[in-house]
Order: sequence, then C-alpha cells, then structure tokens
Amino acid sequence: MAGEGSVQGLRQVVKGLLEIGVDLEDLKDAMADVAKAATDVAQAAAPTRTGALRASIRGNRAKGKAVVTAGRARVPYAGAINYGWPARGIRGVGFMQKADEVVGPRAVQMLEDGINKIIQDKGFDS
Repeated sequence: MAGEGSVQGLRQVVKGLLEIGVDLEDLKDAMADVAKAATDVAQAAAPTRTGALRASIRGNRAKGKAVVTAGRARVPYAGAINYGWPARGIRGVGFMQKADEVVGPRAVQMLEDGINKIIQDKGFDS
C-alpha cells in the first residue's frame, strides 16, 4: 500500500548468508520482526469502525523482504481509507505511511541485529 523502502545491498547480504549455510527460516524471522513492528504501527494508526480494516493489516515472513499488506476481498476499501478518494469526499488517513515513517528509520538496525544474532547463533563470528 505505502511507498516501498529498501535497504541498499540487502539482497547481496541475504545471498551471502544463504551461501555460507544460514537457514532460510532464520532470515525469515529477522524480516518478520520488521514486518511485525510495521504492522503494529499501521494497525494502531488505522481508523476503526468495525475493526475489519485493522484486522486485515498483516505482515509476512519472507527471506529477503518485510511486507505489510492491508485489505482483502472483504475489506476492499483499505486503499481508499489509506490514500483517500477525493471524488467521493474521502480524505486519506495514511496509516501505512505512518508505519513507514515510524519503523523505516529503525528497520536497518533491526535487520542488522537480526543478522548478527543469526551469525552468532551459527558460530560464524569466530
């Protein structure tokens, strides 16, 4: 929903970690931590009438990226609430952008901490 952010060189770091034998699930856990933090912020910032919009905001567990999505078939209005729909008089709330603003500056450090933990746990830091 919101603008995408990326960490320069992350793809190469992930590839290198996989080449030295880091388990794919470990990388997913590090990315899931970032997605969870962003999900929490987006859910808190999303407006609530029935709770369906907040409940539709979810993070993923992928090896090379942290993605947060909002909306499903039963919540098709998520985009209109986030971005707005001027023709219908709907002002955008920007709950997904709020998650980017809050978590974005911390994401690199969160990933670095997660990757360092993986390296320590696997004994690659010796």
